[in-house]
Amino acid sequence: MTDLGINTYRIYGGMSRWETEDDDGRYGLPTIAQIKADPDVIPWERWDRVMTQPKAGTDYAFSGVPTELWQGSARTIFETLKRADIRPVLTIRNTDPGWNPDWALELNPPRTEADWNEWWEHVFATIYWLNVRNDYRVDDFEIHNEPDNRQQGWGGSRNDYFKLVQVAHDVADFVYSTYLPGRDYHIHAPVTTGESSWVSDALQTIPDFFDSVNIHNYAENIAVYTQQVRQWMQGTLHADSPIWLGEWGTYTTGYDDLAFSLSLLKNLIRAAQPGAAHIYGSHIFSLYDWGQGEDGFAGLINARGEHRFSYYAFRMGIRALQGGQTVLSTEFSQNDDLTAIATKSTPETIYLLVVNEGSLTYDLTANISTLLTEGTGTVWQLSDQIADETISSQPFQAGRLPISVPTQSAILVEFTAI
Repeated sequence: MTDLGINTYRIYGGMSRWETEDDDGRYGLPTIAQIKADPDVIPWERWDRVMTQPKAGTDYAFSGVPTELWQGSARTIFETLKRADIRPVLTIRNTDPGWNPDWALELNPPRTEADWNEWWEHVFATIYWLNVRNDYRVDDFEIHNEPDNRQQGWGGSRNDYFKLVQVAHDVADFVYSTYLPGRDYHIHAPVTTGESSWVSDALQTIPDFFDSVNIHNYAENIAVYTQQVRQWMQGTLHADSPIWLGEWGTYTTGYDDLAFSLSLLKNLIRAAQPGAAHIYGSHIFSLYDWGQGEDGFAGLINARGEHRFSYYAFRMGIRALQGGQTVLSTEFSQNDDLTAIATKSTPETIYLLVVNEGSLTYDLTANISTLLTEGTGTVWQLSDQIADETISSQPFQAGRLPISVPTQSAILVEFTAI
C-alpha cells in the first residue's frame, strides 16, 4: 500500500466476518435500552478474541479456505492502516453474498424488535470496539453492499434497506455523541450497482441518515453515471455532498492488459476533474485477488504478492492526482486519442499526466510558463515494455519541456522548480 500510495482502503465487515454466531447466544438480547445503559452487557471478551485471535488464523476466513488466505487478525489490519495514515471505509452488513452466517438470515431483513436489537447491537459493537475500546479511527461506514443486487446478500426491499440505514445511523450517532463527542463520522449509502436509481430514491427518502453518496460503477467511462448522480443530488440536502466510488475497475479480467490500464488512467482523470464528474474518494475492485477459482476475482495484486500491469497505471495516476491536488487543466482531444490533466501538488511542483490511446506517437511541448519558469522535469512512462518507470530527468527553461507520448502509452511529468 505504501508503494502504491493509496490513502483509503475499503474493508468488508459484518456478521459473516466478526459475528458468525450470535455473540451471546440469546437472540434479541441485549436490548437497545440495555446497551445504552451499560455497554458491558455485550460480551467484549468474545469480541476481543474474534478481532485479535481469529479461530481459523485469518480474519478473512469468510472469503475462502482459511489456510490459503492471509494469516492475521482484524486488530493487525486496523493497527497497520492507522500507522500508515490510511483511511478505512468499513462495510457493515448482516449477511454476505453466500447468505452467511446462517443465524443472521432471521434478520435479513430485520422485522421484529428482536431482529432490530441484533442489528443495533452488531453495529454498536463494531463501532465501539474499533473506536472506544480501541482507537483505530474507523469513521466511515458503508451500510451493506449493493442492496439492489440480491446476489450480494440483501434479502429485503428498497424500503427495508432504507430502514437499515436509518437504524445504523442512529447507532453511530449514539456512539459518537456519547463516547466520542466532537468527532465526525460518515454514513455511506446506498452503495448500489452502476446505473441504479436507488440513489435518487435514497436522496428523497432518507437524506438525514447518510452524508456520503456511495455508488459502484464499472463503466468504461465512469463520468456519465457520476454526472447523473450529481444531477439527482441537486435540490436535496446532498447538493454538495461528496460522491464516493465504492467499487470500480473490473470484476472480470483486464488488469494484465495495457489497453485496460490506459482506460483506468482515463477514469482516474475523469474522477479528479472539478465539476459534476468529480469523485471525492474511491476504491478499486479489487486491490488484491478476492475469492478463489471460478468464483474469484483478479486484483491489482495477485495471491503471491505480484503486481499486475494495471497496478503500475494506478500508481502513476495516484502520484499525479491523489489528495485533492489543484487541477489546472483537463483536456480530452477531439479524436479521442489524447487525454491530459495538469495538477499542482505544491507551489513548486506541477504534474502533467498524458494518456495516448491512439496509433500515432505525439511529440508535444509542455508549456507551464505561467506557473514555473525553470527547474527539472522528471518523466515516467507506462507502455507495453515499461511499467511506470522513470525514462528521463532533464532541466526545463522558460517553462517549456519537449515530451514524446508514444502510441498506446501514458507519461507523467513532474515539474519541480529550482
